[in-house]
Amino acid sequence: MNTNPHIPSRGIQGLKENWRSDLLAAVSVSLVALPLALGIAVASEVSPMAGVLSAIIGGTVTTFFRGGHLAVNGPAAGLIAVILGALVALDGNINYVLAAIVVSGAIQIILGVLKMGRFAKLLPSSVLHGILAAIGVIIFAKQIHYALGTTSNATTVIRTLLDVFYKIPEANPFVFLVAVVGILVLVLYKRINQKFIQLIPAPMWVLLLAIPMVFGFDFFNEHSISFLGNSYGVGPELLINIPDNPLDSIMHPDFGMIGTKAFWLTVLSITMIASVETLASARAVDKLDPYKRTTNLNKDLIGVGLSTMVSGALGGLPIITVIVRSTVNVNNNAKTKWSNFYHGIFLILFVLLLAPVLRSIPLAALAAILLHTGFKLASPKVFMHAYNQGVEQLLFLSSTLIITLFTDLLIGIVGGVLITLVLHMLLARVGIIPFFKMIYKSGSKVYRLDNGRMMLK
Repeated sequence: MNTNPHIPSRGIQGLKENWRSDLLAAVSVSLVALPLALGIAVASEVSPMAGVLSAIIGGTVTTFFRGGHLAVNGPAAGLIAVILGALVALDGNINYVLAAIVVSGAIQIILGVLKMGRFAKLLPSSVLHGILAAIGVIIFAKQIHYALGTTSNATTVIRTLLDVFYKIPEANPFVFLVAVVGILVLVLYKRINQKFIQLIPAPMWVLLLAIPMVFGFDFFNEHSISFLGNSYGVGPELLINIPDNPLDSIMHPDFGMIGTKAFWLTVLSITMIASVETLASARAVDKLDPYKRTTNLNKDLIGVGLSTMVSGALGGLPIITVIVRSTVNVNNNAKTKWSNFYHGIFLILFVLLLAPVLRSIPLAALAAILLHTGFKLASPKVFMHAYNQGVEQLLFLSSTLIITLFTDLLIGIVGGVLITLVLHMLLARVGIIPFFKMIYKSGSKVYRLDNGRMMLK
């Protein structure tokens, strides 16, 4: 039992002492997690249930092996681009992608056992923000077409974005209305100070307001609706596809491509993005923890690695520590890791009890949630924050963003790190060998002098 009354006990004792507060926090977390999990899966072009399954495993499995206290685990928007790239690289076969996810999880376990969690600090924050900004742009480019009710056959992110302007005349107003209402809810939610409204998280309000429109426009049956002299088609293809029996969504990995370069590049991409996001989010959650507890980053890698293996083996997505749901958890007065476990249990209940309701969710509503997420990842505030830290930080972020958008996430990370290192060496005016000797010294940083020159010390 914990002798400090101010810090919640761990383990079973912590469950006994704090189950009420953790349970209440988990309700809010699960209401946020459900629409996000569905949206992430749809945006990743996999079964919607794959996202929910991942969130369930993130709660019911990761909790027992990770090193954090108040973090929430599950699928993340930051991995959407990775899964989309994996599908392209592995012949569009989700079973090959699942195999890559399983292997990636195994590598994370090895990294945790080797105590490699501390190396998360070596990735420059500007490069990480550049990668996240690129992911935000990719999400926005893909989801804007779902919000408009249009399609794009473009093979690049830039072309997909440009297609928006060409496709606007083809936009379906009934689909667009669902998306606009959802975006307005997400934007205005914090400005509404009514307890009833604030009781339900914004993403869940998006779904609750979208479902009446689905029934009003009868998205369940294929037909056309006239508007301003034009006819627009609506039908079941505008809704997410949930099987009558959720267990029918379970799939298993196929390791048939394990001997190929494409497979291992996919594994490397998943491992790098998932590990960096997990460790960065874990450190961020520690700053939010009112009890100032510290996450064991190595155990966190083992926890998410193990649950990622389980998820991939059953048809789910990679699992990481997710900052948005973790923030909801902290803000709702969670005390221990059991809130993460409870949120997984609540998601199981949602799937069992609300499957018919889930089938009424329109893709446009999920697109609204993801558009909002994508915009936040690449908003002007992100670039302004980098600029305020120094023009060179904005350069690092922007170069990583551009490289990623025109290549892929893996090359974006490598390119961003190389540009950052080279520019730091130029600013510090030291050679390669002295630079790396100094950078390995604890606390070495680049400082700006009064005369404008840079110095590394």
